[in-house]
Amino acid sequence: MATTPPKPPQRSRTNPPLPGRVVPKKTFKATAWDGANQGEKIILYAESGMGKTTLCSMAPNPVFIGLDDGGRRIRNPKTGDCIQAFQDVVTFQDVRDALQQPSLFEGFDTCVIDTITVLQDLAVPYVLETIPNEKGQKMPNIVKYGYNKGYQHLYDVMKAVLQDCDALVKAGKNVIFIAQAGPHKVPNPSGEDYLRSGPRLYSGTPSVEALYCEWADHVLMIDYNAKVVDGKKAIAGEGFAIYTKGQVHFRAKSRTLTDEQAAVSFDAVDDDSIWQFIFGQEQ
Repeated sequence: MATTPPKPPQRSRTNPPLPGRVVPKKTFKATAWDGANQGEKIILYAESGMGKTTLCSMAPNPVFIGLDDGGRRIRNPKTGDCIQAFQDVVTFQDVRDALQQPSLFEGFDTCVIDTITVLQDLAVPYVLETIPNEKGQKMPNIVKYGYNKGYQHLYDVMKAVLQDCDALVKAGKNVIFIAQAGPHKVPNPSGEDYLRSGPRLYSGTPSVEALYCEWADHVLMIDYNAKVVDGKKAIAGEGFAIYTKGQVHFRAKSRTLTDEQAAVSFDAVDDDSIWQFIFGQEQ
């Protein structure tokens, strides 16, 4: 006589507890989110020769990671002192090693990386040397990884620098990235694409330029002090200005400065008005 085989026991609808230590849940509490005792995150960009490094020499008690050697010729216009800079920082890994040593920044209030444009240039050989393709092979250039894969690696290693800087910011240090200016093509879903000036970083997919600008509290552009003629045509006026609010043709932003401070004077080599606005006191 045939017998009915036994049915397997029904599985519980709830997952059984995993073996090992049970991690207790965190408890949370709402407090004022005011960034107290944390530093500022700043990007300053402009064409060459407009005073980026000189301006940063007047930031609060700065020390430089000088990847562009132009800083060796700069003096603080208020004090006449040479710039303080870490020596022998020449590779992408050197930059990360320096940023990850908090003791290096004791006695300083601001870390200035001059420039992130050069830092990105250094990141490319770092990617080629340290990240093989799927077959374990080193690539001769970033395009050889395949469609967008090399630029994803570039994005990832440049993002790691921001993580290093975040640790400094949380420790109360300001971080300023200096960048050269460059044009970027901006896709426009509602019309024709257009060009916008911004920090000269890779702006394809994924965009390093967008990543850094989103990270920053302030994206500042030095440009000519424009004068408007007949309500239409803008021409260069005397001196420079620092723009803190973006327009269609350039990137800029500030999380603390007002619309009345959309353009801050930079009409003399020792004009540190922008730092007085951002840091709230004369440096």
